[in-house]
Amino acid sequence: MQFKIQAFRKATYYRRWCILLFLVCAGVSLSYLSHANPPTLQLTGFQDGDSIKVTLKVTRVSLRQVIRLIEKQTGLTFAVSSTVLDNARSVSLQVQQQPLTSVLRRIFAGTNYVFEIRNKQIIVYPDTEVPVATGVTHRPTSPEPEKYVITGLITDGERPLAGVSIRERDTHNGASTNENGRFRMPVANGQAVLQFSLIGYETREITLRDRKTLEIILQSDTKTLNDLVIIGYGLHTKANITGAITKVEGRRLKSRPVTNVMAALQGTAPGLLVTRNNGQPGKEGFNLQIRGLSSGNYSEPLVLVDGAPGSITLLNPNDIESISVLKDAAAASIYGPLAAGGVVLVTTKRGKPGKVAVEYSSLFGFERPISLPKRMHSWQAAPLANEAAANAGLPPVWTDQDISLMKNPAVNFLPRFDGTQNFNYYDDFDPLNSVTRNNSTTATYNINARGGNADHQYLLSFGQFSRQGLFNTGSDKTSRTNIQANLNNRFSDVLSLETSLQYAQSNTLSPGWRVDGNYGLLNYLYQSPANVPVYVPGTRNYTTGYNGYALLKDAGKRDEQSTYADAVFTLKAENLYKGLTLKAVYSPQLTTTHDGLGKRTVDFYNGDGYVNSVNDPNTLKRGYLMEVQHSLQLLADYDLSAGKSNTVHILGGYAYESHYQHQRVRTGEHLSENEMSQLSFNDPAQTTQLHFKGAGSLASVFTRINYNFKDRYLLEANLVASQLSYNSTQQKEMQREHLFPSFSAGWRMNNEKWFAAAFPFFDEFKLRASWGMLGNFNWRSGLNDFNYRDQLLRPAAYPLMSFEPNDRYIPGNNNWETISTTNAGLDLTLFKGRLNINADYFVKHNGRMQIAEQTFPEVNWLAPRFFNAVLRSWGWELNLGWRDNRGPFSYWVNANVFDDQNKILRANGPTAWLNGNNRGLTGLPYNAIIGYQAAGYFQNNQDVAGHAYQGNVTAPGDIRYVDVNKDGNIDGGSHTKDDHGDLIYLGSSQPRYSFGFDAGFSSRGFDFSIFFQGIGARKMLIPGKYAMPFVDGWQQPWLIHSDHWTPANQNADFPRLYAGDNQNLTPSSFWVMNAAYIRLKNLQVGYTFHFNRSHPLINSLRFYFSGQDLWEVNRMRIRYFDPEQATNMGYQYPFFRSFTLGLNANF
Repeated sequence: MQFKIQAFRKATYYRRWCILLFLVCAGVSLSYLSHANPPTLQLTGFQDGDSIKVTLKVTRVSLRQVIRLIEKQTGLTFAVSSTVLDNARSVSLQVQQQPLTSVLRRIFAGTNYVFEIRNKQIIVYPDTEVPVATGVTHRPTSPEPEKYVITGLITDGERPLAGVSIRERDTHNGASTNENGRFRMPVANGQAVLQFSLIGYETREITLRDRKTLEIILQSDTKTLNDLVIIGYGLHTKANITGAITKVEGRRLKSRPVTNVMAALQGTAPGLLVTRNNGQPGKEGFNLQIRGLSSGNYSEPLVLVDGAPGSITLLNPNDIESISVLKDAAAASIYGPLAAGGVVLVTTKRGKPGKVAVEYSSLFGFERPISLPKRMHSWQAAPLANEAAANAGLPPVWTDQDISLMKNPAVNFLPRFDGTQNFNYYDDFDPLNSVTRNNSTTATYNINARGGNADHQYLLSFGQFSRQGLFNTGSDKTSRTNIQANLNNRFSDVLSLETSLQYAQSNTLSPGWRVDGNYGLLNYLYQSPANVPVYVPGTRNYTTGYNGYALLKDAGKRDEQSTYADAVFTLKAENLYKGLTLKAVYSPQLTTTHDGLGKRTVDFYNGDGYVNSVNDPNTLKRGYLMEVQHSLQLLADYDLSAGKSNTVHILGGYAYESHYQHQRVRTGEHLSENEMSQLSFNDPAQTTQLHFKGAGSLASVFTRINYNFKDRYLLEANLVASQLSYNSTQQKEMQREHLFPSFSAGWRMNNEKWFAAAFPFFDEFKLRASWGMLGNFNWRSGLNDFNYRDQLLRPAAYPLMSFEPNDRYIPGNNNWETISTTNAGLDLTLFKGRLNINADYFVKHNGRMQIAEQTFPEVNWLAPRFFNAVLRSWGWELNLGWRDNRGPFSYWVNANVFDDQNKILRANGPTAWLNGNNRGLTGLPYNAIIGYQAAGYFQNNQDVAGHAYQGNVTAPGDIRYVDVNKDGNIDGGSHTKDDHGDLIYLGSSQPRYSFGFDAGFSSRGFDFSIFFQGIGARKMLIPGKYAMPFVDGWQQPWLIHSDHWTPANQNADFPRLYAGDNQNLTPSSFWVMNAAYIRLKNLQVGYTFHFNRSHPLINSLRFYFSGQDLWEVNRMRIRYFDPEQATNMGYQYPFFRSFTLGLNANF
């Protein structure tokens, strides 16, 4: 009891301090902001801004970068068209506290553009009256008397746009939109031409045609928004990137009824494969993979949130600004030994200057399981049971009278009259429908507030998500709460601090009995006898057998609670000396997981009384996992100009990361019901404890050099030196060091004069290539040699009580896996940014991949030893995007597809050819399916007698296997590469041709989007024992099993029925399914209402429908197996279709 109290206090201590730290940091920062001075600049009308002082020290930087610097210092925003930004010359300027007007004159001197300062905006427009190079600020003349007045609303399709510049062409008459996106403006006449511009949006030009009211949608300027891309340890202009990087905008992840961010990412980026194992709330088993397999041990990408290692599963999709996927060595090698699987960089939303803006969104709806087996009536299944028994040489199970009684709804049972109190049951009961919901609910609520002034901005957000599961009995639901606070503080022209605070808590309740797999709950519910009721007649005693209702209701529950807290502090010193920037990033992180599994004893009865029990004795297991992580980055960026044509960027840095784990599992038996509910352990004699502690650290120094010649020829080199050390209670201390280099080059042909003259419709034409080395070692989870979650369900999985040191690696094989990656790519932009094309081809080579020498034994064995193998992976990817607008109508179409393959070139250890799914066979893909080649059914006894020997019970209706080696026996030989008998390669379970397609449009407040995702080719082996009835006598058939082989139905979908195990269940091409599919992942339809000043609190309201997984087409022969469920374990928790209604409100 004392141990329990101490453990509880310690867990509570960490959680309280975590929450306290979050609240204090947020509170202090908000207090500081509330007392901060208001923006230093308050301009009204046509104030000239001479009193505003600006400091700039820039050399050959773009006009866009200079504008950003001025906006940060003054709090003003620029209204300037993308044409000006794209065609502007570079700027070199050294001024110290000079008037803003003077600085702007110098910037625009010698150009055809002038500016004016109006209502907190600097409006830049072509000069049609003032001579070029006068460099004076032009002020509009007094407008003519009002002859024609127009009013209007300008939005981005979802929300109003403030500060949009409206100009009457060929005049200096202008206006700008207010905070609600509305404007009023006198013009010369009803045929005036108006120009609308706002930085970050495409400039539009509209002729009035006697209209007096306008509703304008400005389309995001794709070139501007994508100008900067998050890369490793910094930002880079997209045009000059030489690595393979895909950027996913956060808006593509919003308003979708998904469990987490990974579900929303599925199909959004070429090369990024997102898979899920099942649909159970909180246990979907999502997996990320970038460009296929890099290693058989660990191929998941490194995830960083706001620059520091973090968790993507617990993030709120509404908090995400963008996600960058780094796919090749040039992009990812800066992270060295952790980047073999690629890198995912998540950037969360931040505050912006201006008044407080509040956004509220909610999503509520219901879900329905996609595919549940259709069971037979009891009287339909009974004749099939007799047929299966006859084929196995057994007596009939049911008489004709029994079957007749089953058809009679008035008769559910009859006494046996055999001297006992037992019954014969004739019910027609569907155990699946009795414990499942037709509609499960899901709900999401989010609210965020942002604002600030020129020097201090904030964003606060709160979100809640909940989802019910399939079962209406027992425990089956999940929930998550997210809190985030992002703060930006600029203390001077040099020093700034960005703070990101995140807190997430999730809770998942599930049945205490296993759900999936053989003898799991779904196995019982799908196939238990339909004639047997839940209770013994006249009692509340559970009937003996496979009573799924009893297990759900009374066999216990599992309660998993996870808490995640993270902070990222980024201190930046900019422009210290001619382009030198220093940055320090520190991030502490705490994750705790409490996992309680209570298994109650359930008794089963017949009419005579007690028969047997499950979970006897009852048990209570309490798992605890605490992970503490610290990361530190010290970075230096230096921009060097070497003449007018050459620029060099140098990055140097040091990164350190430490990770500590503490795991504990406690088990108690023979507990009272009261103790089960309170999760207490009173009797030390009935309690066991397992402990584990481990720690590791990773230190790296790195450098990156970028060279740019006239924005035409691009070179980049990276070098990382890393050292890893870790130890644990079961693993002796180990250290590893390695160097990871990479090189890349790019050629922007569109900036060649001859190319631009010959192909003027190309905005961008870039060729790029890269090579590099990456390391692979999952050192965080490698700290431990056991998984505490397995201990909750399989306490005998490993001999943990001895805690003997165990080196899992053969001597000399304890280095990092190193993967060399080669990539060639092409980036095209055409027709003024409307069409974007990206294509890549890649090859990966892992020369020291570690493969398990043997599979995990069932009980009391150490973890397996490993040997080396050589893995080669290769593939290609293609992305196409079109975006355009026609008046108020804007639309977009995006499509992406990628393919990857792999092969084991050599395995330096024993590899057996076994029936089923194999891994690591030389000359084959890593995930290879091995089995017999099926050649239809035996149709008669002559077919059986004339064929190779398959077994003693072979008969007509059985699957016929091809005698590949012509030896007269169907077998696997010695199960080696040289002698595998009649076993052949049947395909790979690795997905190929993964694709995504999305399209949409918006017009006058109405919006529509549709998103498809799928796999073009994949093989899936269905275990025969999960697809056939009567393997165990109690397992009943589904409706589809009506189409089984009989002498009268020789072209059936299924072989003959058989009571028990037989050769038809052996892995073969008969059970290998085509798992290609296309799925309608999301469909949204919405309408947005924009309000004027009569509703001062509300800017806009959007009502919408959002559906997830609404439709699919696949080639699976057995529809109850979903092609997206990769594990193929059978009887798996189904996926759901989601139908939700949502609301977005902006205040």
